[in-house]
Amino acid sequence: MKTSNLLSGSLVAAIFIGTFYLFFMPDKQIIDLELSVGQTLPHDIVAPVDFDLPYHEEVFDEIRDAMLESIPVHLKFDQEVWQSLKNRLYPMLLLATYDSSFARGMVEELQSIYEEGVFSLDDVREHYDGEQAVLLGSSGTEDRQLFDINEIEDVRDILEIRMARWDFPGDDQAEISSILRPNLIVNDSSRQANAETAVAGLSNIDTTITAGSVLLEANEQVTSRTIEYLDHLKNTAMENRRFKRVLSLLLLAFIMTGIVFFYIHDIMPDTWQAANRFLLLGVIWIISLATTGTLWLALKNSASFPCASMVTFGAALTSIFFHRRHAVFFTLIFSMLLGLVHPHPYSIVLISAVSGILASLTVWDVRERRSVPVAIGLSAVGGVCVYLLLHMLNTSLYSSSMTESILGLLLVPVVGIGSAHALLFLFERIFGVYTVLSIDEVNKTDHPLLKQMREVAPGTWNHSQTVAELAGRAAGAINAWESLASAGGYFHDIGKMAAPEMFIENQQNMENPHDSMNPWVSARKIIAHVKDGVELAEKAKLPRAVIHIIQQHHGVSLTKYFYSKALQESCDPKSIKKSDFSYTGPRPSTIEAALVLLADQTASFTKNLASPEGVAELVARVVDEKDLEGELDDCHLTRRNLKTIVKVFTSVLESKFYKRVNDYPIGDSNG
Repeated sequence: MKTSNLLSGSLVAAIFIGTFYLFFMPDKQIIDLELSVGQTLPHDIVAPVDFDLPYHEEVFDEIRDAMLESIPVHLKFDQEVWQSLKNRLYPMLLLATYDSSFARGMVEELQSIYEEGVFSLDDVREHYDGEQAVLLGSSGTEDRQLFDINEIEDVRDILEIRMARWDFPGDDQAEISSILRPNLIVNDSSRQANAETAVAGLSNIDTTITAGSVLLEANEQVTSRTIEYLDHLKNTAMENRRFKRVLSLLLLAFIMTGIVFFYIHDIMPDTWQAANRFLLLGVIWIISLATTGTLWLALKNSASFPCASMVTFGAALTSIFFHRRHAVFFTLIFSMLLGLVHPHPYSIVLISAVSGILASLTVWDVRERRSVPVAIGLSAVGGVCVYLLLHMLNTSLYSSSMTESILGLLLVPVVGIGSAHALLFLFERIFGVYTVLSIDEVNKTDHPLLKQMREVAPGTWNHSQTVAELAGRAAGAINAWESLASAGGYFHDIGKMAAPEMFIENQQNMENPHDSMNPWVSARKIIAHVKDGVELAEKAKLPRAVIHIIQQHHGVSLTKYFYSKALQESCDPKSIKKSDFSYTGPRPSTIEAALVLLADQTASFTKNLASPEGVAELVARVVDEKDLEGELDDCHLTRRNLKTIVKVFTSVLESKFYKRVNDYPIGDSNG
């Protein structure tokens, strides 16, 4: 596996395991049981672990409100208040009484009061109805009772009583006392901070049930309280077993991922070697896993846990882009993975497997318009039938909300297969992996590029038809992609249209320009048709798989004629570099590209044969030569494949030589 492919595989595995952890590790639904009030069971229900019962929401709200009300009011000293009052009171008292001793004594008495603190009861009652207070001073905090603190109205009364011994109008007394104001200011922000801290530390646990406690005795009727116990038990994470559970699940997920990697390496070598195909396969099933997790999380508070999954999405795309048998394998692995975390493992594995396999076997041929609705219908019906059969067997499915479960099983295939079909074009463009439908669209002789080839380079067009037939027939014989091999054969030499006269098949009634040309220049012009072909194909937006065949149809082979000519003309043959006369490659990386390379070479070597004698030997020699040169090292063709290819090539080429009737009668046979 190449470094880039290894990185791609590691990335896919990491994201897949991460997605599994993100969506499925919070282990909920400890017990699989749905009860109704009045129901009885023949056995006890015992708590398997310790779990907590929280307060009812209304009760907890009352406790919280009571706690908030119990937070005492916070009164903060304002040191500037008394200094301001002192500067005003002394002159006013002196002016009113003309007694400096009284004025000074009154100010000192008030100062001692203000040092203890003065508050406004009206201001406090706007925020607090209790009798507790916290004084916030520079030296710290002090808890006090409100009745132990000087209230502003009481301080004013004291001042007026002291002034009553002096004979001056009451209005003057009121004016002097009115300037007094509290120096203990309500600090509601501080109280709110304390309240938030208190509420944050408030536990909502009403009762703790210990492991082994009997929640329901045998033959005892279920009550609403019993159901409440079970609901909280279901939603309690088993903290004391969480580490082992998470570790076990991750190890199982890693083992299953390893099995998948082994399968891809051994059964899907083309995908193992091609990073884009590997990434596409990974993205398909990561999306399936993530959407299934999202679906379950969205429905976790519904009447029943969802039995549906997005397995049909992955199954459909795998079947279309890869093969039906691969889709079946991945469906089974995916279903077993869901069984690890679903509260009804037996049910979810069977339902997902049946639904996904039916989608895999029916949706693969996108050329058939009915394949999508048929796949949706069979997947939905298959899932519902398995669900109903399991329900009849009284397995771990919930007994309630059957309608909701059945509706989900009917709708999910619509979403899964429908979205898979809608995303085909997007995945084709992003990953460069094309469906049979896209390849079939260009595997036609009326494509604009092929029409242009017929006019500009007719000899090349005739050669390409032969290559397409050879490659397509051979692909069908070894279970490769026949339409892709055929399309590659048609388009492999479109680059020759840039300079058709440089290629011998187009040099009718004209001299060969290479006869008078430097062999290095000739080689460059011949080799350039690969690059020119890729550019034309990209401009015409041909499928990436066809472009790869154009790029690889000569591999890194040598233009032997011009290399030999260079050796003959050179004074120093050792200075001649093979790299100057070799195609830049790469070698064929797929079976279809290798078939086009072999078909191209075979068609070129056999074009001048006048009889079928020797065709088989010549074809075998061409195939063996390319194999020995290493051109087939990256495409995973087996020796059995090569023998089949030789047999098919020979049959196709020999069929072009047929005997004609020499004395065929002409005219009216009745004389």
